[in-house]
Amino acid sequence: MTKNQKAIFCMLLAGVLFSLTEVAMKKINADLNGVQVNATRYFLCGVFLMPWSRARLKATDTHIHAAQMKLCALLAFSGITIVGPLYQMASATLGAGNTGVIFSSTPLFIIMLAALLLHTPVTRREGIALALQVLAIAILVDPFHMTMEPVGVAALLVCVVCYSLYAVGGKKLITDLGSITVTAWSFFWGGVQLLLVAGLSHIPAVSQWLMAHGFANYACVPLFTGYTWENLPWVLVLYIGITLVAFLSWFLAIEWGGVALGSLTYFIKPALSPLFALIFAGEPITTKMMIGMVLMIGGAFVALKR
Repeated sequence: MTKNQKAIFCMLLAGVLFSLTEVAMKKINADLNGVQVNATRYFLCGVFLMPWSRARLKATDTHIHAAQMKLCALLAFSGITIVGPLYQMASATLGAGNTGVIFSSTPLFIIMLAALLLHTPVTRREGIALALQVLAIAILVDPFHMTMEPVGVAALLVCVVCYSLYAVGGKKLITDLGSITVTAWSFFWGGVQLLLVAGLSHIPAVSQWLMAHGFANYACVPLFTGYTWENLPWVLVLYIGITLVAFLSWFLAIEWGGVALGSLTYFIKPALSPLFALIFAGEPITTKMMIGMVLMIGGAFVALKR
């Protein structure tokens, strides 16, 4: 197998696994707390990636400075601590298919935030792509009739913005330290922050306040209970398949085949997420979803075409 063939294989593997994210989260949501799930999977995967990160830093004679470590922790708060639990809630509330399609717009929002924060120019092609994907979201959400749960929509939009900030903020760090190192440390710090949230939720005054204000799901967050033989396959898909294998495959696809090849995962996700939601969660593919899928894929095609 040639290097290019390996890159294509890794891209396809990452795309398929990323498309299972929303289904896996929905499947385990009834048994496992959103904070619990994301604290565990990001912390463990961050620790697992550390040896690879150290090897990359040693090979390039690079060192992490205190300011860079603080930025990693800040990025983790935006892209993992906030996004992880809210994304799981959105997947359960809005459905895995809708959530997957709407979240596929993240790359275009990253472009817009990069233009605002980093003054990166937005091409005419990217502007058209963003318009198509915003239209797709408007059709799926249907704000004039609002058939979707408003809280779930709000949570998902927060996820899109916060994850975009995570990606834009990490751009310079990745240039300086490499994507594996930034991912390893942001995963680690995101996991630590969520573990702290879980610990604080057991303080009586905190748990009472959370329950009194409608946040009972975040009170007394468990860490080791809720795992069963029935949900174990989906736990393994999310913890190992998606959080670890998919990210590693994606990085290898970019390393061996370039950013454009890695970006093709955003063609795959809006097409496969609703299909997997139909197969594994019994969610129907509606006419609105079909239109949204086509617009999302069209937006990705316009943005990535060279």
